Amino acid sequence: MTSTRVLVLTSDTGSGHRSVSRALVAGASGAPERGIELIEFDPLVSGDPLLAQERGTVGVRPALMDRVVGLYGAVIVRAPWAWGLAFHLAALPGMRSIYHALHGRTVTSRIRAAIRATRAQAVVSVHPLVNDAMVAASDSEGREVPLITVVTDLVDVHPWWANGAVDRYVVGTGDAAGALIGLGIEPSRISVTGIPLRPTFGRVTSSAREMREHLGLDPAHPTVLFMGGGDGAGRLAEVVGACDAVVRSRGKEVTRFVVICGRNEPLRAAFEAREWRGPTTILGQVANVHEWMTASDVVVTKPGSLTVSESLAIGRPLLLGPPLPGQEEGNIPFVCDNGAGMAYRDATEASMLLDGMLADPASLWEMGQRTFPLRHLKATERVLDLVQSLVMKSRNPQS
Repeated sequence: MTSTRVLVLTSDTGSGHRSVSRALVAGASGAPERGIELIEFDPLVSGDPLLAQERGTVGVRPALMDRVVGLYGAVIVRAPWAWGLAFHLAALPGMRSIYHALHGRTVTSRIRAAIRATRAQAVVSVHPLVNDAMVAASDSEGREVPLITVVTDLVDVHPWWANGAVDRYVVGTGDAAGALIGLGIEPSRISVTGIPLRPTFGRVTSSAREMREHLGLDPAHPTVLFMGGGDGAGRLAEVVGACDAVVRSRGKEVTRFVVICGRNEPLRAAFEAREWRGPTTILGQVANVHEWMTASDVVVTKPGSLTVSESLAIGRPLLLGPPLPGQEEGNIPFVCDNGAGMAYRDATEASMLLDGMLADPASLWEMGQRTFPLRHLKATERVLDLVQSLVMKSRNPQS
């Protein structure tokens, strides 16, 4: 079978964009009968393996953006306000043109080289900083390959996601679709599929007790999963510490805490050195987050779109912390107004809310049931179907 080659533009600013691109790659590789090959490429940094022979021809400031991408994790952990400022400043008139002058040509050149290297028959963007460059690169090549943008934010859509030359937009919610329409994108170009997740999230059949036993935990103990995204953000140390003091008091020491620190090794080391009031599992980066979510009664996390989508897919209630200013703010009302979770403003409130949630299993179960209408277990398959459909139409424009 002839393979359809699709270039997927992604980056490691946070874990969400890369998670989506890898979900699409996994969905395609797990269904060889589709005859579609997805190739990831990060055009925001120099040295991506796809273009090992850049030879200095793809831009004059590669080191600048490399540093910016590398700083993202530190900024959202230590100074989330700075990220919020940058997010909102970037939306001001003229800022898009300034970015293009500083780095857009570099990104465009890299994408153009990647299209040539892969002979891509479609290009998918999962990052707002590469959308304009994707369009410019495709135009300069004179190719009529379909251009698809997968928006990785559930509700709040930054203006840089929107480019009228993109053939099709994929979004996670009707709210995101409405935001794109407000930015001038035609409704006919928008598909609401949910955010693509790794296929493993659609295959979980175990109960929480069964999964705890599988992971070596006591199946009878209530279990809480704490997360802070790929960078361990969201004041994780304060929140877990406060919950340890409150939730595990008054005879409830058996409650199991599982803390995923992501790439934040200093945080992981600090947690491992700490004495806890009850059973505690400390983890770094994990490949089986779907299993840890399944084993949990509630997920305590910052309201990142991917983590929220993953937890909803598993059917677990959420306890959400303060959002990263900008793209996470709308996720809290999306979850809470639909009855699928609660939100806290600080560590003290987090501990009190979590204590109340665990003390009322019936209400916690009802929250879990309310996640079902919000989840999209077939999102990855639907996006791949869409990509293949657009490729077929580009080959047979009269059909």
